[in-house]
Amino acid sequence: MEFGVFYLPAIGNKSELQAGMAGRRTDLYQRMLRNLSEQAQYLDAHGYYGIGFTEHHFHIEGEEVSTNPLMLDLYLGMQTENIRLGQLGLVLPCQNPIRVAEDTAILDQVTKGRAFVGFARGYQPRWVNTLGQHYDILADNNTDPERYEELKKELYQEHFEIIMKAWTNPTFSHSGKHWQIPPKDVFWPAHNVTREFGQGVDDKGILTEIGTVPEPYQKPHPPLFQPFSFSESSVRWAAQHNVTPLTIVCDPDICAGQFRACQAGAAEVGKNLDFGQGVGLVREVIVADTDEEAMALGRESGCFIWTKFFEPFGFNAALMRLDEDYNTIPNTFESMVERGLTICGSPDTVNRKFEAIFKKLPAEYFWLYTYNELVPHKNVMHSFELLTDKVLPNFTDKIQ
Repeated sequence: MEFGVFYLPAIGNKSELQAGMAGRRTDLYQRMLRNLSEQAQYLDAHGYYGIGFTEHHFHIEGEEVSTNPLMLDLYLGMQTENIRLGQLGLVLPCQNPIRVAEDTAILDQVTKGRAFVGFARGYQPRWVNTLGQHYDILADNNTDPERYEELKKELYQEHFEIIMKAWTNPTFSHSGKHWQIPPKDVFWPAHNVTREFGQGVDDKGILTEIGTVPEPYQKPHPPLFQPFSFSESSVRWAAQHNVTPLTIVCDPDICAGQFRACQAGAAEVGKNLDFGQGVGLVREVIVADTDEEAMALGRESGCFIWTKFFEPFGFNAALMRLDEDYNTIPNTFESMVERGLTICGSPDTVNRKFEAIFKKLPAEYFWLYTYNELVPHKNVMHSFELLTDKVLPNFTDKIQ
């Protein structure tokens, strides 16, 4: 099993966020960068698989200041040697897919093959609708909510197809519902040079294909992830396209259905996966010397963000059990702990909880949801140290 750290890069602690407009404070951002550097160097030295950042814009409140995860990846990549860096994930409907292909290939080249890439559909209309306003009705999710979700799926899948073409072909063309690459009848004045030293132009100087540079360092491309997969259809699609779905669903029976959907999707394209292979779990994990200390830290960290910011977007669906309406789940720290989204405790307690999870859900990847800064830096470092020394070696031989 591979263990990675998934940062929701909070810029400050609870009181600093409560003071307002924390996301605009340079002093807090600089502190966050310093602390991330130390944490990344520790994780790099002890065999963790990777570090991932979410993508969000306009978070003036300070809860997820991750406007461009690729730049954070590169920042930490230049300070580490072995650990992978990536995004969990880039919101494809709002992206220019050619820029995604180019930028992530640069990250992969600069880190010499340590990049991974995550793709998501997006759920926050404040920025999805703003940045994606030029696509059909993406600027307005109220007029036709069903079409809004359908369009995000269309764009996600077409952008994914374009990115894969760009990474795996010297030059390519694409004719889809939303993109024509290259556009029709583009005359290329340097066609003689391209004809001599490249390709993708006809005898009249009209572009027929384009190619992105550089190519990825890893062949055919970096590892792919998809956070967060709730529906089994999304999981099946991911497995069919060599993408690892990540789930925050906590109920073992519902989650097992996702694992089986991954197997089914892979089988449809001729791949045989063991139960749990090609799937990743995501949980908030805080380890301290005692259960009481860990619970106190947890109550002031992920709970503060989850109950105030995630719950209004329907994320309590991650906590529901079979035949349960997630709207009836109490929006509390106790619910998060009882239902398994948040795992807080001493090393012994966390070991027991991990054993129970992995017995039923032997995932290939486990991502530690980390609300940096909401948990004080010294406590984050101590949690990583306890995980490294007393917990994770019981479940993998890669953490040292």
